[in-house]
Amino acid sequence: MLADLGTEQQIIERETDIVKRIRINGHKAILHVELQLRDSTDKPMWARNAQYQGYLVGEHQMPVYSNVIYFHPRAGRNDPGGYTYTWNDYEHSNRYKVIRLIEIEGQSVLEMQAPGPLPFTPLMKPPAGMDPERWLQECIDATRAVSVDQRTQADLLYAISLFGSVVYDPQIFKQRIPEELMQESKFYQLMLKENTIEHIIALLELQFHTEAVRALTPMLQNIDDLERLKYLHLAAARVPNIEAFTQELIAE
Repeated sequence: MLADLGTEQQIIERETDIVKRIRINGHKAILHVELQLRDSTDKPMWARNAQYQGYLVGEHQMPVYSNVIYFHPRAGRNDPGGYTYTWNDYEHSNRYKVIRLIEIEGQSVLEMQAPGPLPFTPLMKPPAGMDPERWLQECIDATRAVSVDQRTQADLLYAISLFGSVVYDPQIFKQRIPEELMQESKFYQLMLKENTIEHIIALLELQFHTEAVRALTPMLQNIDDLERLKYLHLAAARVPNIEAFTQELIAE
């Protein structure tokens, strides 16, 4: 014996990304998806997935169909897609599908005209001979042309800039997607809200005690009116003390 590992084991130490109960050809199963921007660094993906699948099988007592989707073109190239060992009649095996976006033919996805996959197309394989920036423009144009309502299109355009920034310079999206087209996106509005709150807190912490500033954070997070948050951002730069800012914050 090398070491006593103890009998109380921590079953799972982190959250999975997507877990759904599904029905396939009349039988129930669990769909498990891990979304990886880049390669797993703290623990190999095969080890993480063995932990996830073991937990899900034990918890739900049904088949688990597991997938790992890699976003960055260089990610996932060395993922073995599973873990297997056999020794003296002992055997263990778990397999999962490795999906690398760069290996998917992006043009065929654009031709489907399905809204769901569009935000991921800039990370897919472009047509032969097409340079990356031209391919990016094709993906943006297809997203703007898809038949959806204005709010959904705004969400898609924001998502394409978010995921596309894994590979492309974020400034490219600001140049190619007018901001007014994304302003109706609920995700874009949430991002603006979070950024404005962060700026308010940073500005206040430069001037006043950190603990007093952080006590106000929940009140700021409960404000949904972006224009009011912008006003409070300006107020944070000119108030003489934290008490004065608090009065601005609670004012109707």
